[in-house]
Amino acid sequence: MFRKLTLAAAAASLATAGLAADLPSKKSVAAPAADEASAIHGFMDIGYANGRVTGGGFPLYKSGAVLMQSDMGVAVDLYKSKTGFINSVSAFAGVWAESLNNPGAGYKRMQEYDWWAGASIGFADYFKLTAQSLQFQLQSTEIANPKPQAVVKNATVTLAYDDAHLGLPIALNPSVTVFYNLDGGVSAMGWGKTDTYRVDLAIAPGYSFQKSMGVPLSISVPTSVSLGPTNMYYLASYKGCGAAATGVKGVGTVCSTNTFEMFSTGLQAKYDLGQFVPKKFGAWSLKAGVQYYQLLSDAVKANQGGTVASRKSNSTIISAGLGVSF
Repeated sequence: MFRKLTLAAAAASLATAGLAADLPSKKSVAAPAADEASAIHGFMDIGYANGRVTGGGFPLYKSGAVLMQSDMGVAVDLYKSKTGFINSVSAFAGVWAESLNNPGAGYKRMQEYDWWAGASIGFADYFKLTAQSLQFQLQSTEIANPKPQAVVKNATVTLAYDDAHLGLPIALNPSVTVFYNLDGGVSAMGWGKTDTYRVDLAIAPGYSFQKSMGVPLSISVPTSVSLGPTNMYYLASYKGCGAAATGVKGVGTVCSTNTFEMFSTGLQAKYDLGQFVPKKFGAWSLKAGVQYYQLLSDAVKANQGGTVASRKSNSTIISAGLGVSF
C-alpha cells in the first residue's frame, strides 16, 4: 500500500539538536502525523480449476481439464464521506487470463483473456452501485488452422446491499446484476445472440472464524440464479432439440425455453496468511472452493451442440489458489 511519508519527526529532531546547548531541560518532540490512508488499492490472484461454466451456462471444457487462471486489478478512491448520502466513489480496471495445461496435440494452452473497467458509487451507508465495461477475448486454440480472435463486448450494472449492520447471525450480502451483451454474441457458439441480456440474483452468506475461534479463516456460500428472456441464448432457427438433434443448425426440433436459465451454489474458503507474511508486503491469502451449476433450460443446454443425451445438465468446479491485495 502506498503511503505518504511525513517529515514532522525529522524536522523536530533537527530543531531539538540545534537548541540543546541553550535549553535547561529536555523538550518533548511532537509525535509524527499519522500516515494518510492510501487511495490506491489492488489485487492479484493465481489459481487452478478443473473446468469453468460461463455466466450464460456454457460448460467450456471436458472432464479432466486442468486450468490455470490469473487476474489482477487496481482501484482508485476518488471520494469518501461518512456523513453524506454519497459515501464513496471509486474507479477500477483489471485483466483476467485462462490457459489450459493439457490442451492436447495441435492446440494452444492460451484460451482466453478478458479485461474490464468501471466505477462504483457507495450511497446511503449500505448500498453500492457498480457499472463496468467487460470484454471477452476468445483465442483461437488451433495451431495449424488458427481462426480470428472472437471478441465479445458486454456491460454490467450491479446493485449490492451490505446487510451486516442488521445484526443477523450471518450476513446474506444480496445483489442484483444486469448483464447486457453489446456485440459478439453471449455464446461462443455460432447461434449465440447479440444485443440481449440476463439478470443474476445473488446472495453470498459468509462467516469469519477469526473472532469466535481466533482462526484467520472465512467462508462464504455464493448462490445465484440467472434469469433472462426465454430466447436469450437461443435462435429458434437452430432448433437443436429432440431425438434427431445433432448440433447441426436446423436439425431437430425447437427447444423449450425457460426464464430461469441457471442455478449455482457452492462453498468458498479463504485463509489469511498475515501470521506468516508481514502486512507491509500486502494481505496474502490461500483460497479454495467448490461450485455447483445446474442448467435449467433445454435451450441453454443446446448451446453445447451434439445430441441431447450428450449434453451436460450440471457441472461441479473445484478450484484453489493464492492471492494478495493491498
